[in-house]
Amino acid sequence: MTFSSFHDPSHLYFVTASVVEWKHLFITPEYINIPLNSLSWLQQQNRILLFAFVIMPSHLHVILKPEDSTIGEIVQQFGSFTAHKILEKLQRQNQTDLLNLFREKKRDQRHEHSIWQDIQAKNIYSMDFLKQKMEYIHQNPIVKDWKLAKDRADYLYSSAGFYDYGRKPIIEVTDINEWLTFNPSPRTAKEA
Repeated sequence: MTFSSFHDPSHLYFVTASVVEWKHLFITPEYINIPLNSLSWLQQQNRILLFAFVIMPSHLHVILKPEDSTIGEIVQQFGSFTAHKILEKLQRQNQTDLLNLFREKKRDQRHEHSIWQDIQAKNIYSMDFLKQKMEYIHQNPIVKDWKLAKDRADYLYSSAGFYDYGRKPIIEVTDINEWLTFNPSPRTAKEA
């Protein structure tokens, strides 16, 4: 897993997690719920503020702010928990093709399988970068070959409906606009 070389508690992070070989693992609610439940739990434990998210068939993106841990610890907790739960489900369903692939592609000798490619956490260094990543997350389901919805706000596994129309998202998010009102702009890496 990769993450920023330093942790600043005032910074927000753009996190991307992609399934090994870009396998379309998140195409049914039973698998989609695994990362959603992990993000919800991290929020309930006051470990993160979650501002935006999208769960795509082969990957996910989130914007978050660690609250009581470093970004590296958050990425590790999320990656470990979700990989464990996904493997449990694959084993129960006897998904030998996927289990064999994830075993063959393992990156860490301490583990029998790898579900995730390196999880990346990029420091959000400016308001422009924040706006760009928010837009990128919310456009993801309707761009390129995905076309998972006609209107991005209609894609259930995203926070777009919350920001576009005020709809309650499938998991709780902290409104970035309200948070920015009460907090100074995210500090840039140059200011840190």
